[in-house]
Amino acid sequence: MFSFIKGKVVRKTGNSIEIETNGLGFEVQLSLNSLAKVGDVGDEVSLHTFVMLRDEIFQIYGFSSLGEKEIFKELISIPGIGTRIALGILSYFEVDEFVNCVKRNDLNKLIKLPGIGRKTAERILLEFREKVNKISLGRAEHIETKDENVFIETVTALNVLGFPENKTRTIVRDLIRTIPADSLTVENLVRQALQILNK
Repeated sequence: MFSFIKGKVVRKTGNSIEIETNGLGFEVQLSLNSLAKVGDVGDEVSLHTFVMLRDEIFQIYGFSSLGEKEIFKELISIPGIGTRIALGILSYFEVDEFVNCVKRNDLNKLIKLPGIGRKTAERILLEFREKVNKISLGRAEHIETKDENVFIETVTALNVLGFPENKTRTIVRDLIRTIPADSLTVENLVRQALQILNK
């Protein structure tokens, strides 16, 4: 029905934003990863959208990337996974991380998430196995597989220091995309991430 929405952020809550466009306000449900990317109240934002009719009310779901939207639509088609669990998965995984999880058949990583049991995790991996290479990976989203261990170790180190995982994942991911390859070490990433987190 609606493929995207563009407008000004007028309100942010824990898992949604309100967007004003052409004099109308729309409430849009987001993953935490997308929520972290929409900016502040007053900023302009553009999101891919998916609309569902639930209990005679239209629910709008927003996505910062086309790949995230594709994963969401596929997830909610799997029995036992509703929109809440799908958004929870996308709050934990960025698109590239989810793709790598499926490619590695990483069952243990999935079953750690709330609402995901072993059978559901197995079904997710099965359903995505043939489709994972078709998911849209924007250049800005992708983290090379060789950098993934550095990413995981850095996030873990920051979590041990008491910083929330969702925030540290976003910061470390952004640093990996900007730091030269020869400087890409856990120690360097932790040091630079701490400078951002302690501001």
